[in-house]
Amino acid sequence: LNTIELDVKDEGGEIGFSPSNVPLARTVGATRRFYDPKALVGLAHRNGIYMIGRVVCFQDPKLAQARPDLAVQRPDGGVWTTDAGLGWVNPYDRRVWDYCVSVAEAAARAGFDQIMFDYVRFPSDGDVGSAVYPGKTSIARGRVIADFVAYAKKRLEPRGTRVSTAAFGLAATRDLGIGQAPRWISKHVDSLSPMSYPALYGGGELEIASPSAQAAAAVRKLSSR
Repeated sequence: LNTIELDVKDEGGEIGFSPSNVPLARTVGATRRFYDPKALVGLAHRNGIYMIGRVVCFQDPKLAQARPDLAVQRPDGGVWTTDAGLGWVNPYDRRVWDYCVSVAEAAARAGFDQIMFDYVRFPSDGDVGSAVYPGKTSIARGRVIADFVAYAKKRLEPRGTRVSTAAFGLAATRDLGIGQAPRWISKHVDSLSPMSYPALYGGGELEIASPSAQAAAAVRKLSSR
């Protein structure tokens, strides 16, 4: 074992500690006392472990419910949610950018070697056609997400913290409508991790009848691309 990837901010919007530079996180009830980041990273480094902090970005039920003005909204002004009832925050809103990256900065100050931004995209589940984005511009979704990543890189780079993102593997071959354009995102990160889960691929894709049922064959096919 030489690397640990640890949730700093997870899919539920919860942050594993209480960052002093993000008072909004405490206000919305997102902070937890799961670990002391500086002490934990120090212990890991003394044992030769490289630490990656995972920061989930735009799926954030905590922030969305507490601050509907920052959320993706329904046509009636309420908070839009996925089929699972999870709220998302607005990728067009620079206040959301600051919140997410400020959490990442707190982890970087604690000594994390790398920040891996996840859910760096627009929502894909639920009635996405009804989602309303206050302040929406004519800028392509792919550019919005790439600009966010560039913003995050600019703020974290002075600390020497590496920046990476996760992306759907399918985004490399088609526009999924979620703003993930690997060719644009890759210009601003140190590494990009394609999520090549066989379950994401439909029947017939990868020249395989059922990628989910033939997972090993699907992974081999993906690895060869």
